[in-house]
Amino acid sequence: MTFDPDHSHAHPHESGIKWLDLTIGVSVVLISVISLVVSIQHGQTMEKMVEQNERMVAANTMPMLTMSGSNVDPATGAPRLSLELKNGGVGPALIDWFEMRYKGVSYGDPVSLLHACCADAVPAGQLLPKGLVYSNVSGSILPARESLEPIQISSKASKAVFLAVERSRADLETRACYCSVLEECWVTNFAAVRPKRVKSCAVPKGVNPW
Repeated sequence: MTFDPDHSHAHPHESGIKWLDLTIGVSVVLISVISLVVSIQHGQTMEKMVEQNERMVAANTMPMLTMSGSNVDPATGAPRLSLELKNGGVGPALIDWFEMRYKGVSYGDPVSLLHACCADAVPAGQLLPKGLVYSNVSGSILPARESLEPIQISSKASKAVFLAVERSRADLETRACYCSVLEECWVTNFAAVRPKRVKSCAVPKGVNPW
């Protein structure tokens, strides 16, 4: 038995009626085109749904750091100078760095900051004055709706320290760079309405993290 290559190929069935064969051919082409269009539209719809879902997830994990100051203890009404850092967003804030500047110079600890701003009340070489409490911020995680105080000076501090710090507040600036759990990052000076989006929170030159 010999193999006949002419019988190895399938031939389309034709009715013998030209207009009918033409109609069938055109219909097949139209159906293919319609299927392709539907497939493309379905793919675009799915892409939009994925994009919207990613935006919803990002929105549900976004932190938002804000800064406020106070000169009164809300619990007792006694004089107290403090800075409060609050996460008003819906997700935790991974704070890579936070800085405090006095007259444009970054200080990474309260001792050097107080010696710069208030040398008349805190002489060089003196340790932290009584009534001063501070918290390290850089490298910390601040949960949503939670807050912390980078620095506070209570009424236990001497009047000279209290007044010296109060006078210096106008020259004090703060900045921070933080990320969400999805590694979306922002930098803020707490003065702008919105933080600025950045690729990462590498510590800039000249910044001494607090």
